[in-house]
Amino acid sequence: MLRHHIRFALRNFMKFKSIFLINLFGLAIGLTTVILIMSWVTSELRVNSDHENGDKIYQVMTNHDNSGGINTIPITPGLMAEAMHEELPQVDVVAGTSPFIAEGVSFANGEVKMTGGGYFVDQEYFDIFSIDFVAGNQTGALVDLNSVVISESMSKKLFDGPQAALGQTLKWQVFGFTNEVEVKGVYEDYADEKSMDKPDFLLNYQYFKNMLGEGIHWDNFNGGVFLTLNEGTDVDQFNAEIADFIKKKEEGSNVTPFIQKYSDTYLYAAYEGGKVAGGRINYVWIFSAIALFILLIACINFMNLATARSMNRVKEIGVKKTMGADRSGLFFQFMSESFLLTFLSLIIAVVLAFILQPFFNELTSKQLSLNFGWQEIAILLLIWVITSILAGVYPAIYLSKFKPMQVLRPNLKGSFGELLARKGLVVFQFAISLLLIIGISVISRQMAFIQDQNLGYNQSQVLQINSAEFKPEQTKTFIEQIKKLPGVENAASLSHNLIGLSSSTIGLRWEGKDEEEQVKFENISVDYGLVETMEFELIAGRAFSTDFGDETSKLMLNESAVKTIGFEEPVGQIVNLWGDDMEIIGVVKDFNFESLKETVKPAFLKYDDDYSSKVMVRIAAENQDEIIAAISEVYQNAAGGALPYSFLDEEFQTLYNSEKRVASLANYFGLIAIFLSCLGLFGLAAFTAEKRKKEIGVRKVMGASIFSILSLVTTDFLKLVLLAVVVSAPIGWYLSSSWLESYAYKTNLSWWIFAGSGLLLMLIALITVGYKAFQAARINPVSSLKSE
Repeated sequence: MLRHHIRFALRNFMKFKSIFLINLFGLAIGLTTVILIMSWVTSELRVNSDHENGDKIYQVMTNHDNSGGINTIPITPGLMAEAMHEELPQVDVVAGTSPFIAEGVSFANGEVKMTGGGYFVDQEYFDIFSIDFVAGNQTGALVDLNSVVISESMSKKLFDGPQAALGQTLKWQVFGFTNEVEVKGVYEDYADEKSMDKPDFLLNYQYFKNMLGEGIHWDNFNGGVFLTLNEGTDVDQFNAEIADFIKKKEEGSNVTPFIQKYSDTYLYAAYEGGKVAGGRINYVWIFSAIALFILLIACINFMNLATARSMNRVKEIGVKKTMGADRSGLFFQFMSESFLLTFLSLIIAVVLAFILQPFFNELTSKQLSLNFGWQEIAILLLIWVITSILAGVYPAIYLSKFKPMQVLRPNLKGSFGELLARKGLVVFQFAISLLLIIGISVISRQMAFIQDQNLGYNQSQVLQINSAEFKPEQTKTFIEQIKKLPGVENAASLSHNLIGLSSSTIGLRWEGKDEEEQVKFENISVDYGLVETMEFELIAGRAFSTDFGDETSKLMLNESAVKTIGFEEPVGQIVNLWGDDMEIIGVVKDFNFESLKETVKPAFLKYDDDYSSKVMVRIAAENQDEIIAAISEVYQNAAGGALPYSFLDEEFQTLYNSEKRVASLANYFGLIAIFLSCLGLFGLAAFTAEKRKKEIGVRKVMGASIFSILSLVTTDFLKLVLLAVVVSAPIGWYLSSSWLESYAYKTNLSWWIFAGSGLLLMLIALITVGYKAFQAARINPVSSLKSE
């Protein structure tokens, strides 16, 4: 019986070739989209989770309750790990780390040098995380203060590989600190499943604390903590117990620590009011929904075309029922067609997914691979079954319900319910397509808005050079030398990255300040000339200058800091920073040092040439390659390595890499959704034209114009598309508004975005249906009216 159904299905496919190809192609595209998005979603869900301890690993987060609201960061005091180990019996293993990957660390093996980034970690780090060593042993690898473990790729750059690196001595340098360390191990390069950060090295955390010196105290947040808990520990109860852990150590502290699963830190990194408020998990849900909707659109095409041509199959159904076929047998026959068609589509989809994978990897900036193990095969089979049921169950129920007396009656017409269902499905298809068009338009508009936004400084033609390996006097000499080069307009040093600053303090006091109120200020240490180099807008007072002698007791504020403090005439006022009186000498216009998702926070600029990690260089717009080459030569002579630089405007754009990828993916998926919707519409228009060809022939004989026939065929379809526009426009407005709420600086949702998107969709539908209607209108009436 199954063989009979398959043979009959294949015969039926060949009889209606055009509809078969539309369904086959549509389902294949939908399934290809599902397979590619499934691989991306699987990769996202596995980030930070591929460790033996898995869900047992936690990261300590801290909520900072400031006047501007609660700020949540994965940074703790440097003493936190040791104190938790000693005082909390629920903690099984705990490891302290440096809070961020330490960039610009210079490693030298004789004349061979490289600059990399890595972490300072406790030995217990290896007991928590699954780090795969390819040489050496993780046991005791970082017990010695002067030891290091390096990545496999770093061992190949500095030595001849992992085994050759073991026992070798490396000299490293950063921020003027220098040390010689022995390579105790080489680990396999991190995959995304272990961590999105890819450290080149791991150094002893105690050395990091020694570097900070007096900066290690409970009011200074310069560490990170990872831990595992003893079996049976209640996480909520543990969080309640440690809520006052820091406040008991530091009187007046406004910080509340808590733990979050390490496997959740990638997907759930957005916080509001100290609580998780989403993050990249939103994109996982969005693209999973897009994959589902695209698959639904393809299934709807199958349903619509199957029910639309039902009148062509009613005699077949009537004859079979007269010969004794029951409804269940017919239902099984039609479902067999659906399963067979979907299976063929799935095979094509797998082939297309392999072909498109390199392109998809480029779009997502991931190295995804389609490995079909038993789990993947099981998922594909499940998708096949679900898709077959989605696509086939309604047509199978509909077609199998006809009774012999009905189907053998001449001029049988489709029911009103069938027509209404088909129209509703078309509306759903185009509503989804319009939502994607609106989403694409809003995301593109917001990205353009970000690029045109005045950041409060001129980011064009600015090189950001990593100078962390220089000692202070070397930085000064380097700046003096490059300022003499042709094409270098200005240069100055800075303590941190200008984009993504993260050095803040609550140690600023002023007359009249409520001592109970915790106010956080961004702390930016700068050298002479930084204000001029970055072209910050000075709105009061002056910048730091050698013309005024020692400037170490002077501060500059941004506008937000002035508003926070409440000074009407800030220049000349005295404030207290960490116990020292400081004079305010100038005010700069607010400038963005974070993503435009954040408002500009209060900040002060402090003169300090003893601590710098970046040199900002403004160069001329012409001959930039020659200018950079000249700067590289100076750097080579001073440091002996390649110039570690980036363009500031390009680095600013990296803050929005996720949004850009979302925009690119949305563009392609939107086109796929529109194409599939129009493909189904084309099939329905073709079937409608064929069904009404005699009516069209009569109208032409009676003198009807081509335009009137075009109007006859297209009007009903355009009404459906217009209804889809009316239904989906409010939903698109709500979703777009919700997405834009994550930005402090955002574009306006103009009415023309929705009107233009709707008109575009209607135009596409008109072209699709109009083409087939025009073909029908041009047929010679003689051909249409001749007797069969």
